[in-house]
Amino acid sequence: MVMSLDISVGRVIESLEKNGLRENTLIIFTSDNGGLTQRYGKRDFFTENTPLRRGKGSAYEGGVRVPAIVSWPGIIDEGTRCDSPIMSIDYYPTLLEATGIEGVASHNEDLDGRSLLKLFNEPKQKIRRKLFWHYPHYHAGGDGPYSAVRSGRWRLIEFHETGKVELYDLSKDIGETYDRSDFNLKTRDQLKLALKKWRNSIGAQMPNKNPDFDPLREYEVVRKRPQQDT
Repeated sequence: MVMSLDISVGRVIESLEKNGLRENTLIIFTSDNGGLTQRYGKRDFFTENTPLRRGKGSAYEGGVRVPAIVSWPGIIDEGTRCDSPIMSIDYYPTLLEATGIEGVASHNEDLDGRSLLKLFNEPKQKIRRKLFWHYPHYHAGGDGPYSAVRSGRWRLIEFHETGKVELYDLSKDIGETYDRSDFNLKTRDQLKLALKKWRNSIGAQMPNKNPDFDPLREYEVVRKRPQQDT
């Protein structure tokens, strides 16, 4: 699969070069969220996200962190690295500014993302903001509803089933192995409050208890549709 992807990206670049478009083309390479490390609550070990924790559908970095590789001849120097965290919602305003297109005014009023052109020109710059995640559902990987916020090096996760809060210092613990929530109380409380205010500001859907929940069927997955009378 990796070889096929590499070949396909190469073909796109070769076509741009052949048609004299490469020097004036911004290429952004990214992916869907997280590698699939388990299915239906069971580890299958067919992919691995080490050193990140867990995978697709998870609240941890292995479930939300994705590659972001950008190439733009004459603008971004080869081999440049930028450590400022970004999100996929940033790509739309970035492309608008890069192309000089205004976009749809009514749509642009609700933009959450920010243009990344400043980072392209000055990769050591930081976009100072909080990043939020909210997933009020269950995932086939076995993970439950959660919300999360990242501010600088700190990342807080709130699990809605239990109300448990975890806090990690990503600058020292990218694998999220050491929960700091009982040791950095001020940071924990500030981020938890910021997360709550953000959810309220957007009217976030919150999970409700299912009165018909059967724990014995927790990992049961319907693979076939029931037969219907014709």
